[in-house]
Amino acid sequence: MLFNAKSLFSLRSWLIYAEILAVVGFILLASFYIRQGSAESEQPPLSEVGNFIEQADTRFAQQDLIDAALLYWRALQALETVDKAQMISVNGVPQTTDAIGLHANLRISEIYSQSSWSKDARARLEHAARIQPDHVDVRLLRGKLLSNDTLDDALLAQATEEFLAVIESDTKNAEAHYRLGVLYHGNKQLEEAAVHYKKAIESDPEFRDVASEKSPIGILARLQLSRAYAKMQQKYRFLDREFTDEDLAEVTRLESESILLLEQALEQRPGMDEVVADLVRLLLARARALEREDIETRGYAAAIPVYERIVELDPQEVRAWEQMAEIYAGFLGDKAKALEMYQKVYEIEPHPTVLANIKSLEEDLVAEEEDLETADDLE
Repeated sequence: MLFNAKSLFSLRSWLIYAEILAVVGFILLASFYIRQGSAESEQPPLSEVGNFIEQADTRFAQQDLIDAALLYWRALQALETVDKAQMISVNGVPQTTDAIGLHANLRISEIYSQSSWSKDARARLEHAARIQPDHVDVRLLRGKLLSNDTLDDALLAQATEEFLAVIESDTKNAEAHYRLGVLYHGNKQLEEAAVHYKKAIESDPEFRDVASEKSPIGILARLQLSRAYAKMQQKYRFLDREFTDEDLAEVTRLESESILLLEQALEQRPGMDEVVADLVRLLLARARALEREDIETRGYAAAIPVYERIVELDPQEVRAWEQMAEIYAGFLGDKAKALEMYQKVYEIEPHPTVLANIKSLEEDLVAEEEDLETADDLE
């Protein structure tokens, strides 16, 4: 049986609508369950609290946020039966009911925040704050929620105070240092931002995974510190005085540090797109700077390893292949390598000019081979 175009279009439309309705239904159901705290009306027994928390923590680490939230809510429901503080075992470690309630409320607030339910996140955080208002994690999460409103200077100032309070209590809190650095960075206070990015890096030597972040703080801080250094470099382009040797040394240092930080980040998280993109950009700038040096000292040969690193990071970076081809052909006199580079360029971006260069180099190499054979015959 054959479908005509109209019936096929109708079938596709129906499938698309059905898929959209299924997704919307899932989101609404998840929202209802999480906001209500549980799909079950029966209050769970206190004896199950430890089990609920253990399972919830596992789900949270896996970023299974819906199931994690439901389990944390079940634990909180069970804790409602407690008249006074008691000890409950979680993962074999005795904990007070207050400590468990604090943990569950903080995690639910974090889940709401990740789900972009800011109002619910703040409300649940206040439940945690009633248990222990000055707890480091309470103040850290409050700072994170406040800093989400990037258009309100007053809230950003409050976020800064929260992060500073965390650091005062826990000087090696990597996330607080990192987030404080981000706030200073956004306010163009680059030197202050760099200080806290460095402390965040120092405070996360093991690159611990953070469930709410796409990468460990030690990697994110390296990425942002590299960007801060790049911004500092830009200031030197607009100096209203003559460039000094000290200026050149500082620019070189900032560039080298920026590249090193990104290389370190990639060593821990190979292929991270943001890091690769930033590193390729910096390496392109370095290679071109080498080519622009004084006419007697231009570093064409030194630029080649830089371009090679670029295409190792991104094999489709046609600019690097093209520059290597031009250097080999025009300055290093290696026509075989130039041909290899142009062939790579043509694979990525077929263009008549590139093809003409390939044909010319092939003819030159054939002619050179014939000349060598003639010379050998004459001998």
